[in-house]
Amino acid sequence: MLINVSASILVFYIIIRYNISIGSIGLHPIGFIIFSGLGAMAFLRSSFFNYKDSNDKVIEIGPAAILTIFLRATERQFDQTISKGYLDKLNDEMVGLNFLSASKDLPLLILSIMRVLDDTEQKQLSDDILKLVNDSTTTIDAKNIALGALLIKYTGFDLLKSAVDKLKEIYTTTTKPILDNLDLAQQKLKDI
Repeated sequence: MLINVSASILVFYIIIRYNISIGSIGLHPIGFIIFSGLGAMAFLRSSFFNYKDSNDKVIEIGPAAILTIFLRATERQFDQTISKGYLDKLNDEMVGLNFLSASKDLPLLILSIMRVLDDTEQKQLSDDILKLVNDSTTTIDAKNIALGALLIKYTGFDLLKSAVDKLKEIYTTTTKPILDNLDLAQQKLKDI
């Protein structure tokens, strides 16, 4: 936005300084400002020519390339800031889960309640989770955090936290009777 505003001010200054006629839109100050803003945006997104590299990737040469570099750097910085906050939260929320169960149950819970995920996103999520399940080099806690990181892209933290809390509640209520029965069986064995 700062680049667009700066370019708009520059266009505004050039039009006034060199007394460039822009037609009837220049008769009103708001029209003049709109013209300057749109002109700057059009210029910043233009390119003088396109270059295709050996990988068939098209590279724009001109102001659009410079703007793309600034946008990528800003986006990367923003993503790093958000990711740091999520990593701390995910560590608290996901560590301690049974990964094998959670890798099946948590996506099932989330995909069943989210209506906006299209087939492509669901397939991508499924493929990413399958890779994570099959990875034998990482620890269970790291896999749990990575599972949360995969899901948080689609759910946001609040929905993920609710789903994890519900899953922990389900695991507690379904394993508690089994553990109680195991304790009772052990006590009977001691009595014998």
